[in-house]
Amino acid sequence: MKKTERMNAIIYILKEKGKLTAGEIARLLEVSERTIYRDIDALSQIKVPIIAYEGNQGGYEIDPGYFIPSIQLTEEEITSFLILLKLGKELKVPGLHKNYDMLSFKLLNAVSNDSRPQLERFFNKFKLYINRINPGSYVEQVLEIIMKSLEQEKKVKLTYYTPGKDSLTEREVSPYRFIFDEGGWYISGYCHLRKAKRTFRLDRIKSIELMDCPCIFPVDMDLIEKVDQKTDRYLLEIAPRFYEIIKHNYYMEDHKILQNTERLLVEVLTDSKNAILELALKNPDTLKVIEPKSICDELRTIVKELVQTYD
Repeated sequence: MKKTERMNAIIYILKEKGKLTAGEIARLLEVSERTIYRDIDALSQIKVPIIAYEGNQGGYEIDPGYFIPSIQLTEEEITSFLILLKLGKELKVPGLHKNYDMLSFKLLNAVSNDSRPQLERFFNKFKLYINRINPGSYVEQVLEIIMKSLEQEKKVKLTYYTPGKDSLTEREVSPYRFIFDEGGWYISGYCHLRKAKRTFRLDRIKSIELMDCPCIFPVDMDLIEKVDQKTDRYLLEIAPRFYEIIKHNYYMEDHKILQNTERLLVEVLTDSKNAILELALKNPDTLKVIEPKSICDELRTIVKELVQTYD
């Protein structure tokens, strides 16, 4: 963060948080206390009304009457941006999660004092549940390097941890896609070690660097993606009440009712085989897979293994 950005950040933090010590501000901005002392001194020199308190209960606060010019946004627009920021924070975009609170402080500064309590009550009660996995930490600059790789079409060299084998391998990869799925961030592309398409979870990348050589795709990656996302036909027998619950789920995007009787006969075209398996296993009383035979055989095998395990 540049000095000017950091000085503005101190103003926004003091406006939102009230009195704080230099140490508390330093932790929020991830810099040293000495840097904060220098920045506050610089702010005082340009007549920003920061009040200093000495002693055990000391710290800094800003004159509550100090006005910070803001972009002109309606309160509806501010609420929309705050919702998006909360979503962004939940997505845990590598390298960007530190910015969300600061951006929220800036937006809240533009909200009138009369509206602030209602808005804060709303966000205290607003929760997002979108993650099925909780990734660990990311190596520094992983997002920046991936973005440069995709923009400049250059290979990356990475050290990758494979949990199933408890091993680290050095890879050269030509990235092709940057993906978010159920809480995790991934890159997919051509792995020059395995000579095939591979997908890498970003929190399992232990080191990464941008190489000064172009991406090489010795196969048609578009064609491989189409094969990976091959759409299959499923014939499902579904209780009407349960159909109303699941009809708008992502795997039901392309479906039609073939027969409407006591139980619906529904044709589903999807590449989400695992979703269909999970649906059938969790809801045997309201849904039955009729076709294809291969998935029916797979379900029987899973059920037999479960019975043997828990018998």
